[in-house]
Amino acid sequence: MTTSWDCFDTLVTRRRFNPLSVFDAMGEELGLENFTRRRKAAESRAPWTLQTIYDELAKDYQWSDGEKEWFMQAEIQAEMKHCCPIVENLNKVENGDLIVSDMYLPADAIEGILRKNGLTKNVQIIVSTGGKSSGSIWSTLPKIDLHVGDNYHSDVVSANNAGIKAKHYTNVHFSAWEEGIGGELAMLMRLIRLAAPYEDGSLLQAMWHEQATLNIPALILAALELPRENVAFIHRDCVHLQPIYEALHNTSAGSFHCSRIALKTGGDEWLSYVKKTAYGKLIVDLQGTGGSIIGYWQQAFGELPDLCYLSGTLQHGRLLAPCLHDAIERFNSSPLGTLIDFPNRLPCEYPSKIIECQAQAVQAAIDYFPFFNFSANIETFQRIVGQMPRAVTVKENVHLDNHETLLS
Repeated sequence: MTTSWDCFDTLVTRRRFNPLSVFDAMGEELGLENFTRRRKAAESRAPWTLQTIYDELAKDYQWSDGEKEWFMQAEIQAEMKHCCPIVENLNKVENGDLIVSDMYLPADAIEGILRKNGLTKNVQIIVSTGGKSSGSIWSTLPKIDLHVGDNYHSDVVSANNAGIKAKHYTNVHFSAWEEGIGGELAMLMRLIRLAAPYEDGSLLQAMWHEQATLNIPALILAALELPRENVAFIHRDCVHLQPIYEALHNTSAGSFHCSRIALKTGGDEWLSYVKKTAYGKLIVDLQGTGGSIIGYWQQAFGELPDLCYLSGTLQHGRLLAPCLHDAIERFNSSPLGTLIDFPNRLPCEYPSKIIECQAQAVQAAIDYFPFFNFSANIETFQRIVGQMPRAVTVKENVHLDNHETLLS
C-alpha cells in the first residue's frame, strides 16, 4: 500500500502553529524591518518558489545577490528551527511513500526538515505550485492508495475528486482544552501532545497526552509560584517538578528524600541528613496535609517548617490548590521505592513503562522551554488540578496510599 502525505501540519508543525510566526521570529532576530508584511507581499507578487519570492524581497530591501542568497538560506534555517514533529504520523510513513506538498520551499529543504524531525524512511518528495489545490498534481503521481493531510480542500476534496481515498488529519489543531488554557502554555501543550511516540489508542498514548494537557502545565504553573532560591523538593513525588522548576528558573534546588515512614522512624543519621538537606529551606511537595513533617519539625527543631504544597489540605504553610484528592501523585511516578529506615527503600511499585512514558514527556517539555515564555496563573493551575481525578492515569496507574502496609 502506497500512502502520500502532506508535509506541514501533517508530519511536522511550527512551534507556534501559525506559519507567519516563523517570519515574525526571523525579522526580529535578523533586524529586518516589517519583514512579515514585506515577505507576504513578495509572495503575493511572485508566488510558489522561494527563489522568486526572494527576487522580489531583494528589490524591496535593496539586497545584493549575495545578501539575497544569505537571507533565503536563513529562512530555510528558520523553518528548520521552528518545525516540530507530529510523531503519530511520522511513525506511519513507510518506504516508498510520497510526500506531496503545495509549498514554496524546495524539496531538499523539506527533506531536511523532515529528517531533522525523525523521518527515517526512503520517500519521494514532490513539491508542487498549487498542484494539490487545483487537482492537477494527482494524475502525474504514481498510484496512491491513500492520501493524508490537514487541508480539507487540498488534501481531501481534491484527492477524492481524482479518485483517491483521503484521510483528513485534524489533531494538529488546538484542542478545546488547550484553547481554554491559551497563550504560550497552550502552544507547548500542543507540541508535547503531538510528540507522543505511542500507538494510537494505547494506554501509554493516553497517559502521554495527559502529561501534555494536565501534569506538565500544572507543574509549570506551580514552579512559577516558587522562589528562585533556597528550595528543597520532597522526593519521590517531586521527581518531575524539580527539573521543571530548575529549567524554568535556570537554577538548582535541593532534593529532600523523605516519607512518612522515614519521619516516624527518625534516628541520628536521618536528623543529620534533614539538617543538611532541608532545614531552613522552603520545602515543596505535590500533595498532602503536611502533618508528619510538621510533627517531626516541632519535635526535632522546636519550630514549624516552611512548607508549600501543590495540592491537598496542608495544615501549615502555602497551599496552591486546596483539594481532597491525591491524583497529582499518579502523574509523577518515580523509579525509586519509598524511603523507610533511612537510607533504605522499598521496591518501586510503579510499572517501568509508565515511569518511562512520564519521564520522556517531561523531558520533551523541558527541551521546548527555551522557545516559550510562561506566565504565572494560579487560577489556571487550580482548574487543571481539578481535572486530574478524571484522568486515565489516575485510574490505571498503580499507587499505594499507605506504604506502611508493605512493611507488615
